[in-house]
Amino acid sequence: LQHVGVGKQTVWVPAGAMVARTTNGAASGTTESTTNDVMNKTLDFDTSTSEGAQFTVAFPKGWNEGTVTFIPYWTAASGSGTVIWTLAGVALSNDDAIDTAFGTSQSSSDTLIAALDIHVGPESSAITIAGTPAADDIVYFQVTRDVSDTLGVDAKLIGIKLIYTIDSNVDD
Repeated sequence: LQHVGVGKQTVWVPAGAMVARTTNGAASGTTESTTNDVMNKTLDFDTSTSEGAQFTVAFPKGWNEGTVTFIPYWTAASGSGTVIWTLAGVALSNDDAIDTAFGTSQSSSDTLIAALDIHVGPESSAITIAGTPAADDIVYFQVTRDVSDTLGVDAKLIGIKLIYTIDSNVDD
């Protein structure tokens, strides 16, 4: 048996592990810092067109099948203003239709401090996952940019920290 702590847990989901939607998907981007050649694989979200990307998580059996939250990590090449990231999810069980609506999204708003710096947004409110989450489900998540925000340039998503709760310390 493998034992893990009970309570809040996090999982890092890099932008490189996300799939841009075919319809209005975020653009794949790569940036390299000028002096030390630090590389970032990003998804670049347009300032005027609502774009999205998705990823999936099969939570451990100890997941309480409840709400989740997220913290976005992002940057921008220039500009000023605030970006609003949103996240929604849907849980699917064996033999559920994949073409199922996402739940209501929650957001995280963050202001650009300096171009090409790491920005860590605040933790979102609780996200209720659509469907009826159950053990062994796959949960599809969709991240978008709310284009009513005030950042006048592409927002470059580096990744998100997904926060969930487990209520059992055994995942066998």
